[in-house]
Amino acid sequence: MLFFSYCYFFQSPWNWNSIPRVALGISLIEESSLNINKFHFATGDKALYQGNYYSDKAPGMTFSALPAISVSKLYLDLNKNNYKWINDDGKITSPFIFVAQIATIATSGLLTALAGAALFFVAIKLGAGPAGAIFGALAFGLATPAWGWSTAFFGHASAGSCLFLGLTAILYLLNSTSGKRRDIVLGFISGALLSWAVVIEYTSAPVSVIIAIYGLISAWNWERRKFMKVFFSAFVGAFIFICPLLIYNYAIYGNILTSGYEYTVLFPGMKAGYYGIVAPKPEVLFNLLFSPYKGIFWFSPLLLFVPFALYKLWQTRGQKGLSITIVAVTLYYLLWNSGYVYWTGGGSLGPRFLTPMLPFLCISLAFLWAQAGKKFKLVLFVFFVISFLISLMSVSVSMIKDIGSEINPITEYLIPEFFTANQLDVSFLFRLTSPSFDGTSHLHILPLYLILAIGFIYILWELYEYSNSDVNSTSFR
Repeated sequence: MLFFSYCYFFQSPWNWNSIPRVALGISLIEESSLNINKFHFATGDKALYQGNYYSDKAPGMTFSALPAISVSKLYLDLNKNNYKWINDDGKITSPFIFVAQIATIATSGLLTALAGAALFFVAIKLGAGPAGAIFGALAFGLATPAWGWSTAFFGHASAGSCLFLGLTAILYLLNSTSGKRRDIVLGFISGALLSWAVVIEYTSAPVSVIIAIYGLISAWNWERRKFMKVFFSAFVGAFIFICPLLIYNYAIYGNILTSGYEYTVLFPGMKAGYYGIVAPKPEVLFNLLFSPYKGIFWFSPLLLFVPFALYKLWQTRGQKGLSITIVAVTLYYLLWNSGYVYWTGGGSLGPRFLTPMLPFLCISLAFLWAQAGKKFKLVLFVFFVISFLISLMSVSVSMIKDIGSEINPITEYLIPEFFTANQLDVSFLFRLTSPSFDGTSHLHILPLYLILAIGFIYILWELYEYSNSDVNSTSFR
């Protein structure tokens, strides 16, 4: 359900954030080059160093998408003659957009869907039960801005997914029957994912450390030999998967710790503080939470219940460490975003820099649902539906829109645009079903509604069967 929903939409590719990422991939495949000289006219997100233009973004999204970019380029080579990536006026062409969409599906879409599945399995493993696990997974995947950003070639959804999948590997290490080979593999995977999140988004580094510390403290009482083997395998995984970033930086700038943001062309604010990060501002923090302009609670009202959900998770036996970890991750993203010079995220809908923390918050919602009474579950369901509708409108209309702070994006932009269907961001994969598609009809979203309806009916049937069976929660886990 989640992956189909993510494939169904594609956010505008004419944005400075995704163009340099795709351009780097094409340059690597076509010319074995790290510069984006022939693409730089199409984006302002670029670094200028010793006469060459480079992407100023972390390279992880590009590296993750290289197989998809290669396959899509091969398809173009076989089916189109003399195509160009950039028009004479400096704008990207339809072949470039085609590559960008395939890259988005293979990274943001796939990784976010995997994070949703991981959330479900982790919630089951930790005792939230099937209904709670389903609620948490669907809340994350369809009732938060994660849905919208999983359809854009930005790094936030992928980085957050890697972080959560890394935490998932650690939780399975801590809550499953021990096995020598299995423990070593899970340790390696956890280290690799936490490192790869940093390769995708530099700002993931402190969260990777937070999660690693949680894993180390939780496993401290293990038998020494087992602890050292898992620790070493995690270290090896982390080292191997951070190396592409270090090699990339050294190959361009001659220093493994230098990033493109140091030489960015059009954003002087990056010179302030530490790459644009200064002391957190209370008014910005308020806006990130409560303002109609960027407040996360406006774009996902269901998240209003997270503080109570975290309290319930804290009360769950053996989950105090996980509760503290989630709170630490959340506070980190709120504080750094509120201290970032470009905290609004430019032309984007809602607080896009907070996207990586969403799967962590929604794991607590699984436990809240599991422990709620019937009346409270009805309240949670109503807020889920409202949040789902806001997310549906956001992903359908556009996640990449420069909206001024003087208007309410939901009531004055999303709702009017969605119901008039001026231009819905339906994926080209589904536009192919109608040769006359012009992006202005809700009829083209009907297949998505059908799949979601079938999925929800199947889920309700499975829960009904489970509730009437003799299977207890332990055997279900």
